[in-house]
Amino acid sequence: MIDGTIEWEEKTLDVLKGADFKKMFFAAAQIIDREKEQVNALNVFPVPDGDTGTNMALTLAAALRELDKVDSVSVSKVCAAVARGSLMGARGNSGVILSQYFRGFSEGLSNVTEATGEDLARALTMASETTYRAVLKPVEGTMLTVGKAAAKAANDAAKHRKGAEIVLEAAIEGARIALDNTMNMLPVLKQAGVVDAGGKGLLLILESALAGLRNHDLVVSEETKTPVTDVIQPFEEGITLIDGVLVNKYCTEFIIQGKDLDVGYIRDHLEPHGESMLVVGDGDVVKVHIHTDHPGLVLEFCAEQGDLTEIKIDNMKLQNQQYTQNKSMEAEKESVRKPIGIVAVSPGKELSEIMMSLGVDEIVHGGQTMNPSTEELVKAVENVNADAVIILPNNKNIIFSAQQVREFVTKELGVLATRTVPQGIASLISFNPEASLEANLAEMEQAMRLVKTGEVTYAVRASKAGELNIEEQDIIGLVEGKISCVGQCIADVTIQLVEHMVSEDSSVISIYYGQDQDPEEAEALRDALEEKYPDCEVEVYKGGQPLYYYILSVE
Repeated sequence: MIDGTIEWEEKTLDVLKGADFKKMFFAAAQIIDREKEQVNALNVFPVPDGDTGTNMALTLAAALRELDKVDSVSVSKVCAAVARGSLMGARGNSGVILSQYFRGFSEGLSNVTEATGEDLARALTMASETTYRAVLKPVEGTMLTVGKAAAKAANDAAKHRKGAEIVLEAAIEGARIALDNTMNMLPVLKQAGVVDAGGKGLLLILESALAGLRNHDLVVSEETKTPVTDVIQPFEEGITLIDGVLVNKYCTEFIIQGKDLDVGYIRDHLEPHGESMLVVGDGDVVKVHIHTDHPGLVLEFCAEQGDLTEIKIDNMKLQNQQYTQNKSMEAEKESVRKPIGIVAVSPGKELSEIMMSLGVDEIVHGGQTMNPSTEELVKAVENVNADAVIILPNNKNIIFSAQQVREFVTKELGVLATRTVPQGIASLISFNPEASLEANLAEMEQAMRLVKTGEVTYAVRASKAGELNIEEQDIIGLVEGKISCVGQCIADVTIQLVEHMVSEDSSVISIYYGQDQDPEEAEALRDALEEKYPDCEVEVYKGGQPLYYYILSVE
């Protein structure tokens, strides 16, 4: 495992070939996937959506899928494939920035068959410059700073006519020094006592590339070079009827995390409990998919093997009852081409239904901890039967990915920078299908600015926000992404949060409760708010979002 130190080699490579870069990228993808949680843990904001490492790992994994298609030993073609794959698979802000880093790196090595130290230094410089151009308001103390320091150190080494491997060593040392200094550049990092998460991820990728080049602590084989998240293929659903009765009706999916997991043992044990089974993974992560009538038994057994995450259980009987109706609605939708269509990102099933009822044509599932890729957004835009399309990201970490869609579609595209779900819903209400794209974007932007957004979740780490002392697992309330209150009771924190949001001009309070929240508690919360704010209309909806007990809006 990389421990932050690099063993210098007595004999180093002056020139790197395409095969060397392939080995480096595969090693980087494998190690960043393995170590992503240490990067996630550096996110200083104490909400359960610290996914910088996950997004970088998924982005690099997408790059590997494209790289697998390249047989050429040319350095430029290998790097171009990584740039193309990472761009299409970029997830979240960190993933998008990383894709831009690879894009600049590739441009710096265009038309290069074998890379010298000078070539590598130029590529790292262009990578840094490209990321700075990609970010609207660059902030020092982030992965941008780390990338810039790596490039400077590489150039210093190249000026002394050092070979490619020594230049990469120098870049890593420069990046490490810059990363350690990030906590002195950003007060929020200094207060939390951590370095920047994105910068850590970038350093880890550079270190992993050098380790892969030297075959240190890692053997990349055909079976293991691609992270487990990539080898899982979409599973085709099927149903079984016996005497007209649907059996094994619960489509059950989840991930097991642990140590020394036995994939074969898990598969053999689950096989008698259902059908359409898929059990894949390795000793650390196993993905399970099964159709069963006893999801509880399946979960109970697998919970004994490791920690369960991303649990999803769907009743296929109910799904199939809606199938015919949905297909007819889709056929009707596809038969009439619209002037303007809408794509929206939604974190919950019921929130998706609300958005669809307000005119959204295509929903992309995503939000906190599950940022969709640029490729997913591109497919959604292409699926809309319209001449122009508006994308509602509904999350600040997805705006960047949405803006990149323009590079891949021919349709006229507008990206409304909605940072929250309530902003997206407010903008949808003001959408006018008869107006032009420009007029709609202006009207929808004005509407979204009239809404205040609140969120209630829990703290994943102890921290401090202004005068508020926060302990792990405390309930926290956020207004427009900033922590405003903290406590131990969900209802009490929610009421405090609304107090910070309501003003004399407020008229409507909307509450969207999450997938694990009791509907009766949500109704009791509405009663309390109606009594406290008699001049406001209080509306309650099931949102179905994970992690956040409530999402609120005040208009």
